[in-house]
Amino acid sequence: MPSKFNFMISHLYTMAEATLEQVILLSDCFESGDQKIARSIVQRDDELDRLEKEIDNLSQNAILEAVASRGINEPMAGRLMREDPLVFALSAIRFSRFFERMGDQVVNCSRAYLTGSLTTDYYREDTKLNLLLSRVITSVGMSVESLIEQKEKFFGSIHLIEKEIDLLSAELFDEICDWRSFTQRQLLDYYRMILALERIGDISVNITEELIRLATGQDIRHMDFESRGSVLRYSEINVSEKSVKLSDSR
Repeated sequence: MPSKFNFMISHLYTMAEATLEQVILLSDCFESGDQKIARSIVQRDDELDRLEKEIDNLSQNAILEAVASRGINEPMAGRLMREDPLVFALSAIRFSRFFERMGDQVVNCSRAYLTGSLTTDYYREDTKLNLLLSRVITSVGMSVESLIEQKEKFFGSIHLIEKEIDLLSAELFDEICDWRSFTQRQLLDYYRMILALERIGDISVNITEELIRLATGQDIRHMDFESRGSVLRYSEINVSEKSVKLSDSR
C-alpha cells in the first residue's frame, strides 16, 4: 500500500474513534453531572480539527500518488481500499468532514450544558433525552465500526436507529411547546441540545451511506426509507433487525 494511504487511513481511524469517545463523554457528563467533562469535550475538539486538516492534506497527496501510479497492480490491504484507492482517498475527505461536524455538534451540546440553565439532576431524570443520547451513541458506534472493521452488518439497521432518533427528537420538540414554566434560556439550551443530537445521528447515517457506495457502488443518499413522511409517535414503533412496524398516530 502506498505510504500516503497508510498515514491517511491511520489518521482517519484515529479521528473516528476520537469522535465516538466525545459522544460517550457527553453521556458520562449527563450521568455524573460533572461540568469538567463538558469542558474537556470542548477542549478535545481542537484535536478533531487538527486531524481533519491532516487527513485533508494526506488525502490530496494520496490522490496524486494514486493517479501517478495508475495502471500498476499493487495489492491494497482491506476490502474497502482494494476496490479503488483513488476513490477511497476522495471519500476520506468526506469522512473527515463528517467526523469534524459530529464533533462540533457534541461541543454544541456541551456548551448548552455548561450554561447551567437546567440543573444537573434534570439531565439525569430526563428519560427521553437520555434515550435519545443512547441511540445517538449507538448510531455513531455503528458508523465507526463499519468504517474501521469494514463490516456490512450495520448498513441496514442504522436506518432503523435513525428512525428512532428522528421520532424521539420530534417528540422532545413537541414537549418544549408545553413548558410554560421554563425560562427562555432553558428552552433555547434544551432546543439546541436536541437539534445537535439529531444532527449527529444524521451525520452517522451519511458516513454509512458513503461506505455503502464504496462497497457496492450504490448511492442510496436521499432515498425514501419506509414512509419517512408519516406522522408517528416513538412509542408506536417496534424496532427489530428485520423490519420497522409503523402505526399511524391519527
